[in-house]
Amino acid sequence: MNVSTGQAPPSRLKIQYLQVVVVLDETRSLTKAADRLHVTRAALSKTLAALEDLLGVELYERTAAGMVPTKFGQTLARHARMILGNLRSAEDEIRDLVNEHRESLAVGALFTAMPLLLPQAIASLVQSHPRCVITVRESGSFGLAEGLHNGGFDLVVGRLSPEYFRSAVNLEPLYDEDLFAICRRGHPLEKVPVLDWKQVAAYPWVLPPKESPVNYALQAQFLAEGVQGPGVVVEAFSIPLALGMLKTCDAITVLPGRVASDERDSGNVSILPLTLSPWQVPMGVAWRKDWPLSPLAKAFIAALKQ
Repeated sequence: MNVSTGQAPPSRLKIQYLQVVVVLDETRSLTKAADRLHVTRAALSKTLAALEDLLGVELYERTAAGMVPTKFGQTLARHARMILGNLRSAEDEIRDLVNEHRESLAVGALFTAMPLLLPQAIASLVQSHPRCVITVRESGSFGLAEGLHNGGFDLVVGRLSPEYFRSAVNLEPLYDEDLFAICRRGHPLEKVPVLDWKQVAAYPWVLPPKESPVNYALQAQFLAEGVQGPGVVVEAFSIPLALGMLKTCDAITVLPGRVASDERDSGNVSILPLTLSPWQVPMGVAWRKDWPLSPLAKAFIAALKQ
């Protein structure tokens, strides 16, 4: 196949081509992609070849391990996701206009924003926008960033670690908050006035997965204190699971200050006297610079700031 640097007219990039690129990027297999798109493998291969001829570049390398995207394929897949996301948003907005101006908003949120921050903001929002549909999906920092860049979310609420978000994103901090180690009421360490890291490492811990900043920071602090770390670690993006583990065994977990204080005041947990390193990443809201915010999204951001 000849490789050229010429640009194809944008109008020649059909929606079908974009869907093929996204599904291939997700499956890395012609057979699996064909099944998902409900076409034959031969038809999909022909469509991909036509797209590559149109662009004048090779999008995928055919290997024994599957379809490996080239730098051209990676670039097109990223833009295809954004374009398809924009089209879905346009369809949703038009559908909302037809259905008596019902507005919609897709929000991605870190699990620690779920118990207090989001319910308060949503409760405020529905007062001023009584006809709206708000879809909230929980994810970790990496998933939030990817969902935002790919058009899956209109905006995201979470820890705004710059390492996860690209420069094409607006990052607006909402507040800084420390982390606290918590346990169930009646835990063997509850009444210990001064704790060290060796003592708490002897108990199971419930933490976000390894890729999360919280997990990384805590593991680093264990090592800094000269302690190997907990022998048992349950990894999950779920406050209900963490609180459930605390109730059923002597596990320990960490929560942001607002959530930890609320659980303590409800009589569910105790806050352990364990000194955690200051948390440097603020809770905030992020949205893409190239994606104009709808009136509903702007109102939601204003509600988060209240």
